Amino acid sequence: ADELKSWRPVGIYYGQILIGFAMYGYFQEPSANSQVWLDRLLIDKTYQGNGYGKTAVIALIERLSKEYNCHRIYLSVYDNNQAAIRLYKQIGFYFNGEYDINGENVMVYDLTE
Repeated sequence: ADELKSWRPVGIYYGQILIGFAMYGYFQEPSANSQVWLDRLLIDKTYQGNGYGKTAVIALIERLSKEYNCHRIYLSVYDNNQAAIRLYKQIGFYFNGEYDINGENVMVYDLTE
């Protein structure tokens, strides 16, 4: 976020307690395929397993939808991060068969469905 102004970092709070971090951004491509990415989501291990991650993702989807008036939200995840994959699938993300520049599987949330 310090190097690219397209990234927007945000804190994730439980009341007044900072429990996590997220980062998202809008990337306008030369083609018509501009994309909104939820690039980072971290919940402190002390607070994991309490539903805060799911709540945060749902809130971020709503925020990104309003902020960018987008139809899809993208994220990427490593194969071995099964907890994150389960969470994202439960919310409605699906794999689109693509990989990002780091070799992570790309998932998409379609706001039109």
